[in-house]
Amino acid sequence: MASFVRTATDADLAELARIEDEADTLFTALFGATLGGIAPSGAARASEPGFILVVAEQEGGAPVGFVHVLTEDDHAHLEQLSVLPAHTRRGHGRELVEAALDEAADRGCRTVTLRTFADVPWNAPFYASLGFTETVSPDQPFYRTLLDTEQRIGLNDLGRRVHMTIDVAGGMEMEPEAFEELVADELDRLPDEMVEGLENLVFVVEDRPEDGSLDLLGIYDGLAVTERGNYGMGELPDRIVVYREPHLAQCADEQELRDEVHTTLVHEIAHYYGIDDAQLHEMGWA
Repeated sequence: MASFVRTATDADLAELARIEDEADTLFTALFGATLGGIAPSGAARASEPGFILVVAEQEGGAPVGFVHVLTEDDHAHLEQLSVLPAHTRRGHGRELVEAALDEAADRGCRTVTLRTFADVPWNAPFYASLGFTETVSPDQPFYRTLLDTEQRIGLNDLGRRVHMTIDVAGGMEMEPEAFEELVADELDRLPDEMVEGLENLVFVVEDRPEDGSLDLLGIYDGLAVTERGNYGMGELPDRIVVYREPHLAQCADEQELRDEVHTTLVHEIAHYYGIDDAQLHEMGWA
């Protein structure tokens, strides 16, 4: 059966509580008890920071399942996954989780966490098949609240609960100071004819662009020398900004990172000179 995953619309939100309540009947049959009472409304879920995806069996069709992911800084938490019982065992849950992991990564999250029953086949074993591993719950307010809520509504009385985590960032890790040193080293390696003409220009390393994305590697913040006209009246320096986290997300090892930083520096310096990509190749700079 085909799965069509999309971001939840206002019309979809109205269906979420019903989907969750029906999905929870599977636990009632297993435990002989309900799970935590009435499901929250879709509007209540949508008011929280994060995103909601739904799955349908026809493009644009009525949702038969949903996943709700909460986001905070560089991590995400899969808060709820529900599929209507009549539509289980068709791969919809897997499609929803995989789409949610991709969305979390696109939003710059490094990890996705969840809490679930250890011994229910469609809980921990299912998530393990997708790459989640059992980990210790972090000692942070958000996760302490989750643990307190599970205790309060009696989930711990129904079976062992586990915390699970998956890394979605990809790429590599490097501390800011080490990355700055690498950028300075690559700047020193650039050809003399490329850097000797740089005036009133500073190089800056930042974690991410203002929009928080991981797509932009660098930017030239200034006016190209070919467009300056009258210049030299005490203007603030132009800037070339190199973004650390987008570079790390796209590279698997240090040599690849050095190559990518080199390319970014060359391209942004080219913008300083008013040079386009075709001219870069002609000059042997790219």
